[in-house]
Formats: sequence, C-alpha cells, structure tokens
Amino acid sequence: VARDMLAEGKDPSFERQREKLRGQALADNTFTSIAQEYCNKRRRDGDRAWAPATATRCEYLLSLLDHSIGRMPIHEIEPIDALAAIRKIEKRGKLESARRTLQLASAVFRYAVATARLKSDPTRDLRGALTTPTVTHYGAVTEAAQVGELLRSIDGYEGQGMTKWA
Repeated sequence: VARDMLAEGKDPSFERQREKLRGQALADNTFTSIAQEYCNKRRRDGDRAWAPATATRCEYLLSLLDHSIGRMPIHEIEPIDALAAIRKIEKRGKLESARRTLQLASAVFRYAVATARLKSDPTRDLRGALTTPTVTHYGAVTEAAQVGELLRSIDGYEGQGMTKWA
C-alpha cells in the first residue's frame, strides 16, 4: 500500500495522519458532541452566558435526542430524522418540552453551520410541525379598586397562621 502511494507521488505518512484526522473529525461531528460543545460555549458566553439552571435544563432537553439522532454524524441528519426524534417527546404529552427541544436542536445546528461543519440547519423548515401547547391565562387584578379590595381581603384573612405570615 505504501509503495502504491509512493508510486502515485503521495507521502504515506502524511496520508495516514490525514486519515486519522478525518476519523477524529467524524467522531467529533456527531449531534451529541456538537450539542455538548454548544452548551459549553453558552455556559461561558460572557454577558450572554447561561445561568447554571438554564444550562442544566438545556442539556437535559438535548439529551432527549441522544438515542435517536445523537450518534449520527451531523451532516447526515435530515429534517425527517429531527422531526421523528422530537415527535417522540410530543407523543408523551410534553408539548412545551418538544417545542423547546426543537428550538435548542436548531441552535445546535446553527452552531454547526457557524463552525463550518454543516451547510444548513435541517430544522429550519420544521416550524409549525409540532402541536402548539394550550395557553393557560391566569387571572390578575388590573383595576385600582380591585387592588384595594384584594389587600383588605388579605388583611382580614383568618386562616392558618403560617399562611398569614407568608
């Protein structure tokens, strides 16, 4: 093999090093490894750095994709692969988690584009593909007269002492 390379005018040592680097690059180009790299970057991103609780939550959401697309090379992931992975979360009734996971996966893909490991974000066109969570509105006091009534009710509360102290 080395003689054939020399006959073609190639340096066998250089070619072995190049193949080793290609193998490392392919191993480092899985969705999981790039997602971890993205999370580490966001942890130390200066003024825009994630708070520790945010980083933990985001890493958890991205870990939900590990079994489906995590080990795939990022350039092989198609929109249907990402959608199928997110739909597994959606089927469990976790609509908001599915939405946020899609949003984070898109951020990871955009990071891969920015670091020249991917041509475009495969989740870009998946907007609207997930079921929208039902929005629950909670009542709020919006009129000045109602604020006074609320404060009088709180002041006149005769329930448990611990609740009154709160």
